[in-house]
Amino acid sequence: MKRILYPLVVFCLPAQAQFSVLGADAFGRANSLVSVPGYSSIYQNPGGIGEETSGFLAFHYLRILPVAGFHTTGVQGVFVRKIFNYGFSADSFGDRHYRESRVGLALAHQQDRVALGVKMSYVNSSGASTRRALMGEAGMVVTPTPYVRFGLRILQLASSRWYAEQSLPSVLALGLSLLPNSRICLSGQLDYFIGESAEVRFGLQYKPRDQLGLSVGVNPAGRSLHFGTEIALGRYGLLYSIATHPYVGLAHHTTFIYKLHE
Repeated sequence: MKRILYPLVVFCLPAQAQFSVLGADAFGRANSLVSVPGYSSIYQNPGGIGEETSGFLAFHYLRILPVAGFHTTGVQGVFVRKIFNYGFSADSFGDRHYRESRVGLALAHQQDRVALGVKMSYVNSSGASTRRALMGEAGMVVTPTPYVRFGLRILQLASSRWYAEQSLPSVLALGLSLLPNSRICLSGQLDYFIGESAEVRFGLQYKPRDQLGLSVGVNPAGRSLHFGTEIALGRYGLLYSIATHPYVGLAHHTTFIYKLHE
C-alpha cells in the first residue's frame, strides 16, 4: 500500500513543495528565516546575502519522502564584493522517472541597516511531460537595532503557468527575529499564498559555543516539529536537521559548508 500511496503524494504536491527552501539551518527552524541572514538566504530571502561577509560554497541533501530514489540535492555559492554580493543556486528533486530542476542567480546590496536582493530562477520538469517557467523574487532585511530584524520576501513577481490548471505560487513572506543576546535567536515567519491562505512558522537557535548551534522549529499548518544542529570547524561547517511529519515520518536535511574567507 505504501508503494502506491507515496508516489501519489509526490505527484499531488504543489510545485512549491518540491521547490522548497534548502539549507539545514532553515530546515532546523521550520524554514522561518526570512528575517535571519544565513546559509539559506539565497532560498529564504535573497536580501539576506547582502549581509554575508565571508562568502561560502554549500552542498545540500534533503530527503522528505520515504520513497526509493526520491530526494533533493543542491549546490550554491555566495560571493562577497565591495558593492554587491552575488550568488548562484542549482537543485534537483525527483528520481529517474520524474525530475524537477531549478537554477537561480541572486544579487544583493547592503546600505546601512537595510539589505536588498533580487533573484531570478529557471525551473524545469521532465518525465511524462516537460514544463518550464521563470520565477522572480525580491527581498529585504531591515535591522533597526542589533536585537531586532525584519524580513520581507516576494516570490513570483510575474505569474507563470506550470500546469494547465496550476500557476507557480505567488507568495508574500513577512518575518521577525529577536536576538536578546549573541547566543539566542528567535524567529517567526508568515507566508501568505496570494489569493489562497496563510501559514506561520517559528524557530529558535541556541549557540552554547561559537562552534556549536542547536535549533528547534514548529510548523503548525504542516503539523511538523523540526530539530537541528550546526558544527563549525574553521572554514568547514556541517549542519544536520530532522523534522517529523504526520504522514511520511522523518525528513532529513544535511548541508556541508566551506567558507571562502575566514
